[in-house]
This record gives sequence, structure tokens and C-alpha cells, in this order.
Amino acid sequence: MITSHGRRVRLRSVFVSVLAVAAISLAVVTPAAAVSPRAVERPATGAEPGWPESHLPENDPLPGEAGYLPLVPTTIQPADGMTDEEFKARDPQGFAAMLPERMKIERDLLTKVRSALATSGISTLGTAMSANDAVRAEAVLATTVWSPYGYLRFTLVPNTTSPYARNGYLGTLYFTYGIYSATVDAYKWYTVSWPARSGNNRPQDQSKIGIGPIPAYTWDFGFMYRLWRGYEPDGRVEFYPGKWRLDPWTGGPYGRSYLEVHGGTGTHTFAATSGCIRIYPSAISSLKVYYDTKMANKKDPASAHLTVRY
Repeated sequence: MITSHGRRVRLRSVFVSVLAVAAISLAVVTPAAAVSPRAVERPATGAEPGWPESHLPENDPLPGEAGYLPLVPTTIQPADGMTDEEFKARDPQGFAAMLPERMKIERDLLTKVRSALATSGISTLGTAMSANDAVRAEAVLATTVWSPYGYLRFTLVPNTTSPYARNGYLGTLYFTYGIYSATVDAYKWYTVSWPARSGNNRPQDQSKIGIGPIPAYTWDFGFMYRLWRGYEPDGRVEFYPGKWRLDPWTGGPYGRSYLEVHGGTGTHTFAATSGCIRIYPSAISSLKVYYDTKMANKKDPASAHLTVRY
């Protein structure tokens, strides 16, 4: 005969067993589901409606369709960007973060430039360069991708005071370009910057597909599957007035794909994205001018880069 005490002991044992099974299920099944590639490939709710279908090239608007914009050649020269002195004064944190990377870039560029000029019989060392050699040097450099040399950088830094900050972080997109002068054997550098945002602006969420910002990585700017596409005008509200695709187009860090630098208008103006970098429409137009005129290496996948660092 089972006493009331025995029943209580048995019920307590059954209850403990059920809790144990539930705990094991939570500990094993839930995390596995949370990191399953299939589970995160398409989030239930993305920051950008229509993602990723609207980003696929086969869905770009064609002539005669809503959202189509023709590519208009750049015919103006932009004003020079900030000199290093101006950059350091206006954005000391951004300048300090940029400088080590750029110093390495400049060393590599100078090695290539000096070698190309020496091959053409033009010396950059020891004596003042003649006017004739300066003209010849300019002609040699015009056939290379080394001047003007441009690249981009995106950062997110903690900030709660800027009107452009989101979720406690301020995003900035920098375009830096250098012009080589043979007469002084050195580069003169300039930088332009614009407020930017990416995903939910939280660097710690960069692995979250469709939600977090673009992962920290060196991306090829204006390329898709290693093929140059350059600036692509797009009049749709999600992208207006245009975009640059980023390579790797698929299979980026954390499986992130279909990422771009683009604009947006209406409710999409400076709104959250599914991981792309978004800047204001006027900034897209400004970047296009610098990209067209100050980036001889734009078609070189080995150097047409957007670096993302957190």
C-alpha cells in the first residue's frame, strides 16, 4: 500500500524528471535552432521591406519601368576634400583610426610609382625634376591605377549626442584619395565624409543576417562576382538615387550577402537597412562625383576597396 508520504515522494520524482527533460531540451535544441543557417537565412522581419529580392540585379528596373534612372556621366570636378590637417582638426578620432592603414597603402603605392617611373628613365631621387620629366611622369602615371588612388572606409563608433547616431552608434562613410606629385615624390591626400548607417547600427550584431550592420571586412567596392559594375543609378525609394554593390556579393563573413552602399528617399531616407550602408541621397550624388573623378583604380578589384572596421 502506498502511503500519502509515498505518493508525495513519487510525484516529486516525476516532477523533477519532467523539469530535467525540459532543461535538457532548452539547453540543446534551442541554441542549435538559433544558429542553424536555415533558421537565419531569411529573418521573419527584416529592417528593409522586400529584402533581398529588391537587391537582386534581375529585379533592377529596366528602361520604361518605374524606378528606372539613366546613368549620367560626371562632367564636373569636385572641390578638394579635407587635407590631412583639416581632417585631423575636424575628426581626430577618425583621422587617428585611418592613418596606420593609409601609411601602409602609401608605402606600397610609392614603391610601384617609383619603379614605373624608373623603368621609363625618370628619376625621382636625388635631383630636382625637370619640367620635361614632370610632363613625362604625368603621362606614365595616366596609364596606371595609382593616381588619383581612392578607397573607402566605414566605421561605427559609440555616440549618443549626434543627430545622426542610431542605437548608440554614429556611422561615417569616408572616401579618401591621394594624388601623386612627381616633383616632390609624394602623395597629397584628401578625405570626404558623410553620415552613414548600416543595419541596426550595432557592431555586436554584425553576424545577424538581415538585422545587424555590414561585417568588419575588406569589401570590393562596385563589384559583383569579381566583375566591375561601378555606380548603378536606381530611382526606387529603397535606393534613390543609386548604389554600388559590394563583393563578395554572396558568401561574405557570417554568410552575409547582397550588401551595397546606397541611398533612399521618402520613408527610406537614412532609415535602417538589412545590412547595407545607407547615406543620404545628396551624399550618394557627391560620392559618385568623387568616385568618377578621383579614383583611377575604381576598376581594379585588387585595390577598389571599402574597409569596414569596428
